[in-house]
Amino acid sequence: MLKRKYAARSSWKRMIERNYRELYMETESFTGYVTRLDMIQVTHPLHVRYSEQVIQLVGDGYSWLQQFPSGKKHVVTTMFDEHGKIVQTYVDICLRHGRDANGIYWDDLFLDLVLLPSGECLILDADELEAALRAGEINRAQYDGAWREIDRLREQMRTSDVVPGTLAYAHHALLSDA
Repeated sequence: MLKRKYAARSSWKRMIERNYRELYMETESFTGYVTRLDMIQVTHPLHVRYSEQVIQLVGDGYSWLQQFPSGKKHVVTTMFDEHGKIVQTYVDICLRHGRDANGIYWDDLFLDLVLLPSGECLILDADELEAALRAGEINRAQYDGAWREIDRLREQMRTSDVVPGTLAYAHHALLSDA
């Protein structure tokens, strides 16, 4: 079954103090929802390992910016450290995203794309997508659509048609308290 995830992450027990903001935008460069979650105080940091690299994603003063581009089958989460530096861009491939009575959401299609500040691009959770297809949680069209979206995003990154950090910094500042 597809998991519906929410931008506000109000069920996260890790956060002691937080600040959450959201905005719907229609500009020349972006149309859709943008959210920002500031982690003022957390119970403990969160680290992930990619090969030989360990990256901190959650900590006191960290923030996550999420961009929900209208008409697209993905959600971009850009993670900033306590100094406002991007530590990772994480793209969730999704069936759909929008707003319901509980807030801004996305229906996760398992497959993810990670862009590290070094420029390295990783595809994650392909095994989960395969398992979901085998288990009948998704159909072949959804499976194929997830891979098409990954391929489209990777091509955009390769040809520099999209520069995730530029827009992320602008939206992060727009939703700043300062």
